[in-house]
Amino acid sequence: MSQTYYSLITAAGLAELADAQVAREVVPFTHIAIGDGNGHATAPDENTAGLVNKVYQVEISSIKKDPTHPTWFIFEAAVPEDVGGWTARELALIGGRVPGKVMAVSNYPAVEKVAAADGSARAMIVRFYMEYVNGAVISLSVNPQAYATAQSVLQSIADHMAALDPHPQYLTKAEADAFYDTIGLAADAIQQDAARLSSHIAAADPHPQYVNGARAAAANANRWAEEFFNAAG
Repeated sequence: MSQTYYSLITAAGLAELADAQVAREVVPFTHIAIGDGNGHATAPDENTAGLVNKVYQVEISSIKKDPTHPTWFIFEAAVPEDVGGWTARELALIGGRVPGKVMAVSNYPAVEKVAAADGSARAMIVRFYMEYVNGAVISLSVNPQAYATAQSVLQSIADHMAALDPHPQYLTKAEADAFYDTIGLAADAIQQDAARLSSHIAAADPHPQYVNGARAAAANANRWAEEFFNAAG
């Protein structure tokens, strides 16, 4: 395929959807599984029975049709902030009238999900796009608790984005400008002090309050003349 990232309904998923259509039943989709590809990018395979390396599975929080592509379905799930320590590279849709079937698979742009222990935990929303012509066989119902969790995650993300200083451990632009202005002023002061020191060193007589060789010689000459005239006198 020409797209870099795409999804495929598995052979098992196609069979499940076709059988449900004949039986006039709907197929529930319950979870999105996330994998790390064992550290490598993956290519979806319709004959797969699972992910290359599954690291987490989460309940689907919403299922809806794409507003501009009526045969596209968007499955969404929220990974809580206390889960992580891996990089998402592959997804799978789990469902079926008998639960646990891998219905579709997708590769995914590498997104690191940091572990809470690393000190930078954040929630994550994953979306899986699947195309299927007969949407009547796809159940759009989800677990209300999973939906509430997703809404909470979305709200926390919105609050984070709206905060004036969501990362107090980093300098804001204003703080950085003030910091570097202070450094600049200190550098100017050092340069000025260096210039004054150079002028001081280069001066012929930088300390007139002290006796130097010339003043000492002059003082001795004056004392000799004074003593001479006193003796003569």
